[in-house]
Amino acid sequence: MGFFDRRRQNKTGQGAAPAAAESSVELAQGEGTFAGHVFDALGVDPVVIGEPIGGSVLVVEKRVPKGPILVMTSGASRLPTESGEQVELAVEVVEGQQGAARVALSIVCDDIARNRRVPPVDVPWRNDQPFLNGTRISAILATPSRWGAAFDEVRSADGTLRGHVRTLRLLTDAEAATATVIGWDALVEKGGGVDAFLDVTRGDVVESPGLPGNAPVFVTKFHAEHPPRWVTFTGDSLQSVTGLESQQFMDDPANHEIWSVDSFLVRFPQVAGFAGKARPGQTALFTDDSGAYTIEED
Repeated sequence: MGFFDRRRQNKTGQGAAPAAAESSVELAQGEGTFAGHVFDALGVDPVVIGEPIGGSVLVVEKRVPKGPILVMTSGASRLPTESGEQVELAVEVVEGQQGAARVALSIVCDDIARNRRVPPVDVPWRNDQPFLNGTRISAILATPSRWGAAFDEVRSADGTLRGHVRTLRLLTDAEAATATVIGWDALVEKGGGVDAFLDVTRGDVVESPGLPGNAPVFVTKFHAEHPPRWVTFTGDSLQSVTGLESQQFMDDPANHEIWSVDSFLVRFPQVAGFAGKARPGQTALFTDDSGAYTIEED
């Protein structure tokens, strides 16, 4: 009998197992606290959906009255992390998009398992391409929930804080870029409310702000006399080469400089279109100063 079945029996008082049988079940460290929190959260019983992620992390659905459909993990907290932090994960979606939530949960669970880290709050993970087919969703942002500490904080019976539930927001790249600059709360306000970010088939709720003017651009000294040929957006900076640099030239640190985005675009305004729309990891090829460019695939 699984934990949720035992919890449901104890809650209803129907068919409860004898105390001796209950005490004979060996729970993994923290299972009772975290699974109990997932079960009880928002006063809505969970329904297990699909197969476990990685064979061990349950995926459950909660239908919140007058709220979004909530898809959560139960078992992500058992994945070991370097910091010792424990988290469960949640995604809010509209009806019919539970599969999208599962994809996001799988991505983050895989990252926790592989890299032994929990998702940082308010720091978007940005992919260079959408990870949901037929959508513009290419980023995941861990944030507090709309329900506050009672949902977000996992506490033991004596009130000790054991971990958290992190709500994952599924964002377009423009939305993620905006969140990087102004934060999640300001993004919600700018977008007209949290519900504007539920439907994964939406277009951009906000326009990309582009890179801040003081963001770094890593260039070579050839840029003093020659225009950029390849420009790469790393996610928080630009890297530019003219195409004239040899490997020996590139290997010498003295041949490199750091400009600001503002100064780079004043000198090379043809790059402005790419700088305002680029996704992390993209490289643009410029063959003239018209502003036209081609995205080069890896």
